[in-house]
Amino acid sequence: MTHHIVERPIGGNQDGFFLWAMVILPILSLCAYVGDAFYFYHEALEQTPSLYEGLLSTILILFAYLQYCAPIKSRALRLAYHILLYILIETGHVGYIFAYSCTKDLFSVIIFIGWMICDTFFTAGLIYCRIYRQLHFHIEVENKHIFHFISRLDVILALFIPVFLNKDLSTTTRDSIAFFLLFDFFSEKYERFSSIWIKACLYLFAAVTTVSIACEWLYFRFDEDIFNSITDVAELVAGCLCNSLIIMQFFPYHFKPNHLREMAHQLQVAVVST
Repeated sequence: MTHHIVERPIGGNQDGFFLWAMVILPILSLCAYVGDAFYFYHEALEQTPSLYEGLLSTILILFAYLQYCAPIKSRALRLAYHILLYILIETGHVGYIFAYSCTKDLFSVIIFIGWMICDTFFTAGLIYCRIYRQLHFHIEVENKHIFHFISRLDVILALFIPVFLNKDLSTTTRDSIAFFLLFDFFSEKYERFSSIWIKACLYLFAAVTTVSIACEWLYFRFDEDIFNSITDVAELVAGCLCNSLIIMQFFPYHFKPNHLREMAHQLQVAVVST
């Protein structure tokens, strides 16, 4: 059954469990996002402080960005898969928009409308690259990367969990943790990048993510709304940059040819040996 639905990357040695995990985890992450969004909406209607807001989806949202390499063989199933994820994430955005509409927070409503537009373009780009053009992704995710993500999440969440459980602070799903991990992951492939566009996108992504995380901690420390607003804007910009980088990596002209990479590696080895 696995061979009929999921495909093993060429030259890859990933097992069936990992392949299925790469298909299922993005769905679970966005289901958690929808649940957290409408829980936040419920709390906004009740106008009661909550000890839980957005923690689960903040942990899992990373995997929604990895949908670009979901190893689904059939074009029709691949299309249905990306449309399903699009419906889920847009539903979550709508939940947060409803919540902030209840509290008359126009700024946050605009931010989530921005997220809806951003994810619409992202899904359209994925459908164009993966279904219409049938382009292969050039930044692969392997078993070791998943375990690396999990190990880093353990450390980061040890710092963030007290914040999410603080009833005096209102928190929503945050992408900054996912962006931090994704930047670390993408930067490992930097030596393969050739185009100035994908390099610039990675640098900007790193810079904006840093601003987002820094302002988020300043908000938690001083409880000033200006820091929260900067965080929201920076996260949206970082999301656009992350999505752009993911779409760009489908196109081979952003990467060095294999023979040039091999020559550079051989030259580096020769220099080190001397």
